[in-house]
Order: sequence, then structure tokens, then C-alpha cells
Amino acid sequence: MLQVICDNQVSCEEVGSMKLTIKHKQIVILALLLVLLLITLISGCGNTKGTECTAPDGSKITITPSSQSINTGGTGLGVATNLNWTVRVALSDGTVMPKACINVTGTFAVPNGFALYQFYFYPNSNANPNNIAVNSGFAAQTDDFGQYTFSTLLSAASGTFTDTIYVQSGANIGNATVTVN
Repeated sequence: MLQVICDNQVSCEEVGSMKLTIKHKQIVILALLLVLLLITLISGCGNTKGTECTAPDGSKITITPSSQSINTGGTGLGVATNLNWTVRVALSDGTVMPKACINVTGTFAVPNGFALYQFYFYPNSNANPNNIAVNSGFAAQTDDFGQYTFSTLLSAASGTFTDTIYVQSGANIGNATVTVN
């Protein structure tokens, strides 16, 4: 139980009304936070169309090239090496799907596994000054022609390995293989 001590400078009524005013302020702040949270949940993460950017079941995701190999004679890479990949999303009838939302992952890509390579949001990895290094599991979107190009930068110290890069939109998955041997 809260006990209020009154002195000559502040009457007991003033202490009680200050306590009530503070409680009202807390309620107003909480209500504002709830309204802001509701607005954020309704607006989503930039996609106000719901799942319209997700490729419908039966769509085909193609990664070009389907595989890339670098032969090092078993010694591993001496220098970091860039590889570009282009994703194409097409509907079941073969027409491209513009603005398709995709998710790109790789088992050995940063931060997964042994972190043998790094994804870059745009082609040409770190040679592009506006490029962004992204972790495995990054989200992207195809252009008006149903395509998206990104890159991987293979670590110079990676040794030999084979990994699969997966691109997913909805239930649809495409894959490509990267090999250093």
C-alpha cells in the first residue's frame, strides 16, 4: 500500500492529483504506442498488396548459370573471386513474373556454415562501389522483366568446396551450384 506523506509546502490533495495526472499521461502514451503499432502492422514492410509479389505455386525459378566451377588444382583460391548470378521467375505458363519477391540462401555463405563466400545485392560484388554485402537469407525482388542479378564473392582462403545456392518465392525453388576444386 502506498503511503502519502504531506508537508507544509504540498497538500495531500495536490499529491493525489499529481499521481492521477501522471497515470493519465501513461495511459495516453500507451494508447499512442498501440495506435502506432497498429498502423505499422497494417502497412506491413512496404508490401501493401499482401502476397501478390510471391510467385504462385507452379512457377519456375531459373538461375543462370546453373553452375559455376573454378578449378584450382585442389589448392583453393589464391584471390577473392566474383561470380554473378541471374534469377528469372516465370509463371507456370512461361510468362515472366515482374516484381517477384525472392529469398536467396547458401549453406556456406556468410553467416552460415564456414562462411566461404559472401552474397552481394548487386552484380560484380565489391567492384561496384554502391554494392551491399548481405547475409545468406536475403530478400530481393525481380525487375519488370522478371529478372534479378546478384553476385557472390568467394573468399581467397576458402579451400575447396561445393555448395548449392537456393532462390525461393512461395513454394517455388530454383538452385545453382558453385564449386571450387
